Formats: sequence, C-alpha cells, structure tokens
Amino acid sequence: MNTPLKQDADADYLLIGGGLQNALILLALAARKPDASITLLEREDALGGNHIWSFQALDLPESAKLWASALFEYTWPGYQIHFDHSSRWVQGSYRSCSSEHLDRVVRGVADARANIRLRMGTPVVRCDANSATLKNGEVLRGRIVVDARGPEQCAQSRGGGFQKFVGLECRLRQPTLMTAPLLMDTRCPQKDGFRFYYVLPFTEDRVLIEDTYFSNDPGIDVEAISQGIQRDAHRLGLDIESVLRTEVGVLPMPSRSPFSAKPEGPIHAGYAGGWFNPGTGYSLAAAARLAEHLSRTPIDDTFGAAWKRLVRQMRIQSHFLAFLNLLMFGFFHGAKRQRLMERFYLVSDPVIHRFFAMQNTAADMWRIMYVGAPWTPKGWAKRAESPPGAGSGPR
Repeated sequence: MNTPLKQDADADYLLIGGGLQNALILLALAARKPDASITLLEREDALGGNHIWSFQALDLPESAKLWASALFEYTWPGYQIHFDHSSRWVQGSYRSCSSEHLDRVVRGVADARANIRLRMGTPVVRCDANSATLKNGEVLRGRIVVDARGPEQCAQSRGGGFQKFVGLECRLRQPTLMTAPLLMDTRCPQKDGFRFYYVLPFTEDRVLIEDTYFSNDPGIDVEAISQGIQRDAHRLGLDIESVLRTEVGVLPMPSRSPFSAKPEGPIHAGYAGGWFNPGTGYSLAAAARLAEHLSRTPIDDTFGAAWKRLVRQMRIQSHFLAFLNLLMFGFFHGAKRQRLMERFYLVSDPVIHRFFAMQNTAADMWRIMYVGAPWTPKGWAKRAESPPGAGSGPR
C-alpha cells in the first residue's frame, strides 16, 4: 500500500480536475481543515465546465451545509412530475447551481486563503498515489491525490444505457407562471428509449428546458433536439425569445457497478471512480459523501475504518442501482420503459429522496423492486403491460 508523504509535498491535498467533485472537496476541506494546503489543477480556464447541477433534499448531508450552502444558487420547495396517466408533486427542497456560480464560490474561497492554490490551464498527463505529472513535465507531490477528471474517464464497457440530454437556457418573451421545477414531463412523443422534458424556472423570464432520454444508444443529435425544444416550448407554456446557453450531456447508467474505490491512493473520484448514482447518472450525492469523508478524517487515517465503512455503503448502493439499470435497459423497451418509470413514482416522497441520495434502505429496495413484481425480468415485463391505474401499486 502507498502511504501518504509526510515531507517534501507541494500540498496536503492535490486535486486533479476542476469539476463538481473536487470543488466540493476543496470547499469541505477549507471549512473543516483551514490549515491544510490544497492545490487544484484544472486544464481549462474556468471551473465546472458548462453545467447546471441539481440536487434533492437528502443529496447533501445536514452536516455538509456548513460548507455547501454557498452553492445554493436556486432553491424551490419541491417539484412536479407529469406522466400520461398520472401527475404528482414531490415535496422537499430542490436546489440548483450553475458552473459559473460554482466557479465564483470556489475562487472566492481560494482567494481568501494563502494555503489554497488554483492552477488553471494546467492539464495532467498521469498521476499516482503521491504525485501528478503535468503536460509540461513538471511533477507535483501531494500527501493525498484525488483524480476526478470527468465522465470521459468513466469506463463505457459496463453495459446498461445512458441518460442523455440537450438543455437550452432561454429568455422568455412573456413571464412564466411556473414557480417550481418540472422534473419530468413524459407527455411528448416517446422515442429513443424513455423520453421526457425537464424545466427549471430560474426567474419569471429565464428558464432551462431539457429534452432528456434514457437510451441504450449514446448518440445524440444536438441540432435536431435543440430545434425540437424550441418547437415544443409552447406546449409547456413557455414563449422563447432567445437561447442564452446550450448544455449537452451523455451520462452513464451502467448495468454493472462502476464503483472501484481502493484502500490506497490515488483516489479515483467522480465518474472515473464510480462516485455517482448509476440509477440517475447524477454525481452530487456521492461527491458530497467523499468530500465529507476527506474533511472529517485525519489525513493519515484517510484509508482507515471510516473509509472502509463508506466504501461498503457506496458499493451496496451502486450494485443495487446498477442492477435496476440491467433490468430497465435489458428488458424494458418502448412504452414498457415509460410505464416502469411511472410506477416508480408511485412510491412515497422519502423513498424517492433516498433513491436519488443513494441511501436506499432494505425496505426501499423491496418497494422499488415491487414496482415490477414478481421477482423475475419476465414478470417485470408482464407487469409493465398495464398502466399504473389498472392495478395496485407500491406505497
């Protein structure tokens, strides 16, 4: 096992990649270990890329609000869901943060601390437990190295499917009456797997509209989908004046757990190490857990008992969620996939929150699996033939 360096290190924590994962780690360390030296290396000139991250009530532990509350750029009391046969409101804080806001928050913290360094425009070609080699040949050494270089580092050989989307941030001609997010609206032509619209109303005249697919195919026609969003916006009650920004994403939803944490460095974090929810493709809940661990644990005990407990919990959740992907992408196609998702949203609000936060209890797992009972893929497919209103559903 590699042991952390105690001398001659350029930083206590060497963070490779300036996305969400390492931004959370930096903020957590700055709050709980103010004397720790931190160096973050990012190949681009800004942190966070081009993203909007959204998270639900339980995605951030209560204790994480000490350091994460500055990221709450937008907050709503819940969100709406619409299917062909049902609609519902899910109660619980729903928050969003843009990459621009993330960049401002992290830079503000770094500028106030002499022991935190942001090195932008600094690509890394390789790393090991205690060092990172830059493209220019420079070698930096750290006691703990975290490699979180984005979803392109995630192995695509684990089967399953993808959550892919095109999002348009738009200025509206007329104020919208929408005051809370529309998490899922499936009342649109279904194609390329399971399709739905997702809408975030930032202000009365500025919204994000995403056309999202749970698909077996990672291919995405950005231009065609963008044009479709602008055509369909009126159905959602939105009158687009101009498009301010376009966001494109293809997130892995693997059918085999991608979680690969080891009891030694470097820590492969974010998508590269499987620190994301396979059932949604989202990464904030898992990223926050890792940030909490590193900020609460003495640096020499990073891979001790607390690490083993965290890894065990993450592995259980990741395997369960990946198994659900195996069933959905392997046995549910066309209208069956839509009906399966509609049945999932019959469960209670707390079960939904724990699902997104990767905190499923044994009872939750049973309830979610009961969506397609009996317990075989064939039985699941048969159950999915009828709409949710046709029979009893989980509670």
